[in-house]
Amino acid sequence: MDLKEGGQAIKRIRKERGMTQEQLAEKTEVASNSISRIERGLLVPALPTLIDICNTLGTGADPILAAYIEADTPIRWAPLAKKLDGLDLEKQHKIEAILNCLIETI
Repeated sequence: MDLKEGGQAIKRIRKERGMTQEQLAEKTEVASNSISRIERGLLVPALPTLIDICNTLGTGADPILAAYIEADTPIRWAPLAKKLDGLDLEKQHKIEAILNCLIETI
């Protein structure tokens, strides 16, 4: 398992939110050197810490956990499924047709 992938996902989301490691550490009550170690893949956050990080960053666990998981699993498709679920049936069918065309041409 490549621990760097999960840490890089946390770092990317943190930066998208405009937060420093120190700010994330303060809000999650985790030492800033631990946040640094997590982001560098030297430390895997415990579940309570991961929950605090997700809540502080305002993100679900899927983008972070998917980075730790090597297999192509449904968790990687969860954000897409959520977007599709919000569309009416006609739009869902159109997107399905577009995806089918793309798959056939690859």
